[in-house]
Formats: sequence, structure tokens, C-alpha cells
Amino acid sequence: MKTLAVINQKGGVGKTTTVINLSAQLAHEGKRVLVIDLDPQANLSVVLTGGQFEFEHSITDVFESSKKCPIQQAIMSAQSNGEAIPNLCICPTDIRLSRVIEQSLTKVHRERILLKQLEAIASDFDIVILDCPPNLSLTSVNAMMAADMFLIPVDGGSFSLNGLADLLDALEEVKESEHVNYAVFRNEFAKANKLINNFLDEQLASLEGKVLATTIRRSEDVGQASVSGQTLLNYKPSSLTLADYKCLAQEVMQRLNV
Repeated sequence: MKTLAVINQKGGVGKTTTVINLSAQLAHEGKRVLVIDLDPQANLSVVLTGGQFEFEHSITDVFESSKKCPIQQAIMSAQSNGEAIPNLCICPTDIRLSRVIEQSLTKVHRERILLKQLEAIASDFDIVILDCPPNLSLTSVNAMMAADMFLIPVDGGSFSLNGLADLLDALEEVKESEHVNYAVFRNEFAKANKLINNFLDEQLASLEGKVLATTIRRSEDVGQASVSGQTLLNYKPSSLTLADYKCLAQEVMQRLNV
């Protein structure tokens, strides 16, 4: 089992939509996938559980007391348009996560809570995808400790690279290595935005070997699918953007060696 963290300190770059549609594509290609919602906003949970906001068990309960609620109890089948998605499961979250994480600051090995839980389900899934919050909280540190690879989406905004250097420094510190396995990719790509595209290309040029060939084109289909509580694969199978997510899935699988 390999663990992928989708992470960026900047909000609004498409972390959650990436997790939704990348996981659906990987599951469609036969991989056993688990997504874990680590963002208290719980947008991933709402989309992949058919609109639910409350759960009998969630990752919040796992962080609160993994002895009372091991991660196995918080895993459920993912849904799209009311139907279970084959090969795809989710460990949802809720708004309580922020408070529970604050209370966990005094726990021993607090940064390894998630890592220990994932070890218990290592034979159940091929890939675990972590949807991280837009900050470097204890939740993110848990994701950093657990992840084998970090996927960093960069959107078409002129400030989309702000904080990238700090994020990479944090990854190196947490992983205690200068050789962190990460990859950056362009999300919400609009071919017409030549000025922004040229600027971002110049900035990313220094990350030799760390920028994926895949770009996810800007499309209303993606947002409409999420609002409808569906994956893009289910909402509009004819969408051209699905080809982008298929390419992204192939690059991720190659870099994770799964």
C-alpha cells in the first residue's frame, strides 16, 4: 500500500477536486483506493458520501481516541449519485476535527497517529489518498509522516506558488530528508492565459524532474460535478477533462510504483 498526500498551504488550488477525481480514476482502473478527509471543511466527505454531514464514525474519532475507534470503523464505501463506487472507500471527517486536533497536541507520538492506523490496513488497499487542509497544522504533519509521496496542485493564479518553498522546507524537516518524493502539477489550466502560464513555467523550471507532464484543463464540468455530489467520471463521462485525470493517474501510479 502506498500513501499519497495532496497538499498545498494555499487554499483554492483544487486539492479536494483533485482527490475526488484522481481517486475515482484510480478506482476505475482497478486499484483499491481509500481517501481520507483531513480538512475540517469536509467538502470531500460531502461529495463522496452522497451529501452526508454526520457520520457514526469518522477520522475525527480516530484522532480523538484510536483505541476506542480504530480507523477500520471509520471507513465506508464512497458514493456518487447514490451508488457505491467500486474499489473506492472513504474515511470522512466533520467540523469537530479542528478542536480534536488541538486537544491532541499533548499526546505522545501525536504526529504518528495516522501512520500507525494506516499500518493496520496496509493489506486492504493499494493506494491511500490524503486530502490535506490548507495549513501546516498537526493534521498536515500527520499526513506528512504517513505519506510516501506528495502531490502539489498549482492553479492559474499569480500567487499560486506562494508558500511552496516553505512547504518543501517543512516536508524535508518532517521527513528528515532532503530527498522528498513530491510532484507539482498545473491545475485549472487555461491555455489562453499566456502571461500567467509563462510566469508559472519560469518559476517551475527550477523544480527539475518534479513537475508532472499532466495539466488539468479548466472546465465547468469539474465544479458542476462536485456541486452535484458526483465524481466527474459519473457526472459527465464525455468530459474532455477526464482524459487529463487519466493521464494524472498514470503518472501518479508510475511514481508510486503501484
